Amino acid sequence: MRYLVIFEQGDMNYSAYVPDLPVCVAVGDTLEETREEIADAMKFHIECLQEDGEIVPKPTSKLPDQTSSDVTAEFVEIEIDNTKPTKQPNLPFFTNILSRFKRKGV
Repeated sequence: MRYLVIFEQGDMNYSAYVPDLPVCVAVGDTLEETREEIADAMKFHIECLQEDGEIVPKPTSKLPDQTSSDVTAEFVEIEIDNTKPTKQPNLPFFTNILSRFKRKGV
């Protein structure tokens, strides 16, 4: 899968995040190190989602206009093991309550 990654240069390091994978972030001393760290973080994030039976978000982001020299965006390709069995996603709590009300005729 190919996800958009936003890289930002700070005063002393680089950081990266993936808009389509909330809370998937990485930091590094160099841009190259940050690229490697975010690729590992993306793989780990997706593996955890699969193990927990969660839906893996499809890549939807497009390259933004490059307006700042401290921020760059590029696509990062990662290999995903789609053969891993996943649990059925849990229904949200409110859905379970709603179905109970329907059974009782409320």
